[in-house]
Amino acid sequence: MPGLRIIAVAVAVVGLVAASCTGGAEGPSGAGPAPTGAEGPVTHQLSMRLVRATGKTQDGTLRPSDIAEPAEAIRRDLEELYETAFLAPSLDREALFSHFTGDARREAERDLARLTIGSVRGELDEVVPHRATVSLKLLGDARGHPLAAFAHTKFRASAVSGNVHAPVTNDAEYVLRRSNGAWRIVSYDVRGRTPRPEQMGAQAGRAAFAPGLPSNGPLFVLVIGSDARPGRSAVNARADSIHIVGVNPRLGRVSILGIPRDSWVAIPGSGTNKINAALVRGGPELLVRTVEQVSGVDIDAFVLTGFVGFERLVDAVGGIDVRIPYPIDDSAAGAHFRAGPEHLNRDEALAFARARHDVPAGDFSRSFNQGRLIIAALATLRRQVAIGRPAALLPWVLAGSRSLQTDLSLGQIFELLLAAPAFEPSRARNEVASGSGTTIGGLSVVVLGERARALFRDLRRDAVLGN
Repeated sequence: MPGLRIIAVAVAVVGLVAASCTGGAEGPSGAGPAPTGAEGPVTHQLSMRLVRATGKTQDGTLRPSDIAEPAEAIRRDLEELYETAFLAPSLDREALFSHFTGDARREAERDLARLTIGSVRGELDEVVPHRATVSLKLLGDARGHPLAAFAHTKFRASAVSGNVHAPVTNDAEYVLRRSNGAWRIVSYDVRGRTPRPEQMGAQAGRAAFAPGLPSNGPLFVLVIGSDARPGRSAVNARADSIHIVGVNPRLGRVSILGIPRDSWVAIPGSGTNKINAALVRGGPELLVRTVEQVSGVDIDAFVLTGFVGFERLVDAVGGIDVRIPYPIDDSAAGAHFRAGPEHLNRDEALAFARARHDVPAGDFSRSFNQGRLIIAALATLRRQVAIGRPAALLPWVLAGSRSLQTDLSLGQIFELLLAAPAFEPSRARNEVASGSGTTIGGLSVVVLGERARALFRDLRRDAVLGN
């Protein structure tokens, strides 16, 4: 499987400057032609102007020429979208829907009234644009090829019917991907105010859509935390945490099954040992094969990070909100917490993930708490996006690319994170494959028992535990 590609990020702030005339001899210049005796609504056009464009990569800054072409293409696309949705005297549905792709297009048909001027269109003489802005962030690969774009737009206009003027507002977050050489919307969160036909009163509304995963089949990802200390490769160490994350897109369910790091198992081609030895002996690929052999679950992908990578990941996304289940005072891990909700920074999150001396069941509780962190990360991401900020996905994508080793492509990482808000964290199931402790060859190990085998069978059926 291909390795993770290093990505580049381009950040551009684009200004949409609208023409502001009122369609008469005394109106200011810059809009479309005034009426010449023919009855019917006046059509205005938006004039978009690129105000500023900057770009960054993992290691430096992109030249303006690197982002000029995709920024201009998106500028034109958004120009056409707003002209079709708000300014044209009649709605060209095909022209509007051509800006969306896949499931987003189907949802846009349902949200048509909230994404456009709505049912009042036929009652108006004109819609006069006053001001519109968009903030744009581009996500590209190491070669500068654009992969996705996050756009935040603000649109202000007046709907005019005779002497009545009513405000039109539209604040939106769009996620766009390049499809067949053009930019198309794959996710949106739009809040706006448009007038009603009766008395042209204002009516607030909201429309939002986030796509699911490309396939409805179960997906299994092995999440590996390495014991590598600063200065060491995450591969050249034992696995400190091992979790199978099962995703069922059809049911909207996520399940997490931890495997104790001291589990005594057969490692393909390397005899019998603690399962965490598979990482240092053959990298994440051997650990994947070992987990597949032990659990019977076919792993689709893996993600791996060490202590430093984990801290950078938490830091990049602004910390993680988690509920501490009980007081913890573990000096060895640097974990000192009271029970209750906490916002954990990079050091605190790592300490919570490592604590095992002052928790009820040692390594089993530690593995369970690591599962708690995974669910908490999902909840944090979902909350950031739910407040109308799809662009909040961008630091997660970047943090993953910089802090994780994985066999997922950049596009697959993007798709997983884009779909993540569709999964309800409160419905996520967190378990640990338990067993009995014993000593073999002088080593303290865990022999997985019948409950662990039952959990493996349950998970591999449909990626849902306890379904």
